[in-house]
Amino acid sequence: MRFVMHLDSSSPRNGLMRRLGRALASPFDPEDYLALFDARYSSREILARVARVRRESDQAVTLELEPNRLWKPHRAGQHVLLGVDIDGARQQRCFSLSSAPGEWPVTVTVKANGGGGVSDHLVHRCRAGDLVSLSAPAGDFVIPEPAPERILLLSAGSGVTPVHSIVKSWLSSGQTGRLIWVHFERNYSSLLLGESLRELALDDRLDFRLVLSADTPRGGDFSGRLDEHWLTQQVQDAAALPLFVCGPQGFLDTVIDWHGRHGQGPLFHERFQQATSGGGEGGRVRFARSGGETEAAAGQSLLEAAEAAGLRPRHGCRMGICHTCKCRVARGRVRDLQSGEHRELNNQEIRICMHGADGDVELDL
Repeated sequence: MRFVMHLDSSSPRNGLMRRLGRALASPFDPEDYLALFDARYSSREILARVARVRRESDQAVTLELEPNRLWKPHRAGQHVLLGVDIDGARQQRCFSLSSAPGEWPVTVTVKANGGGGVSDHLVHRCRAGDLVSLSAPAGDFVIPEPAPERILLLSAGSGVTPVHSIVKSWLSSGQTGRLIWVHFERNYSSLLLGESLRELALDDRLDFRLVLSADTPRGGDFSGRLDEHWLTQQVQDAAALPLFVCGPQGFLDTVIDWHGRHGQGPLFHERFQQATSGGGEGGRVRFARSGGETEAAAGQSLLEAAEAAGLRPRHGCRMGICHTCKCRVARGRVRDLQSGEHRELNNQEIRICMHGADGDVELDL
């Protein structure tokens, strides 16, 4: 016979039991002992074991991840903040989930960028059995409900990953509508998730087109490059369809500009690089808790200014997506790097990777 006792986490008794557990386990925490049986165990953060590393190319991998019990299923198209220990320091970066909701293991597909950071570490050094941390899934790059009958999806480069999740989820959910998905890639050797794309393209509900800019197309693929005329000429009724787009900044800007002139349906987009409109005039930045200060240059983010002053603020994606770098501004004038908007702040939180000094600023760092 087995007895199971459920404790209300908010009850005083449960708090007493937790303190007693810590005292008996001292100098360690009870979680340290539980982690001996499963390294993913944590009551505070989502940890995941790398179950398998599937190599896409010399410069890209798909990681199959098995998160702990704190993981909640994502919506197709969402991203996570993935953390990994590199040379004794935790580093984090946002990655879109390439698996459909409900699939197990969960997958992220990563391409090395040559900067020596998280992406390069995962591609060249990550092995099965490694442990990584994950944030809860987030993001609004998802199919609305009820789902439209027809959708046009455009992607380029690493933008294939969230769109892959969306399409895979759509097809497996029994939707009866039709999808048009056009993916732009430089050459075949750069293509991510190629085997899965070929399998998805067999479904009659999906019109998948691969367009190559620097390779000879084969097997029904296309040659070309996206410009302001391509969509109008190559996709029937493109202007009338709901449009999902994900890719590098230049690619995304081209599509957004086209949609502004021709689009009639809604536009959903995911940006992998921060679009900037100038970072303010610069100014003196004072760090209230550490007591230091620095002169922020025009066009420099407050995060970069703090790092240049020797501080190490919490941060993740550096693109305004993950909100890890949110910090309180005691007072000061800032400029939004994305919209160009000037703001006078007084005891308000902002994402310091997304704002530059536009005069004197005092940060709670």
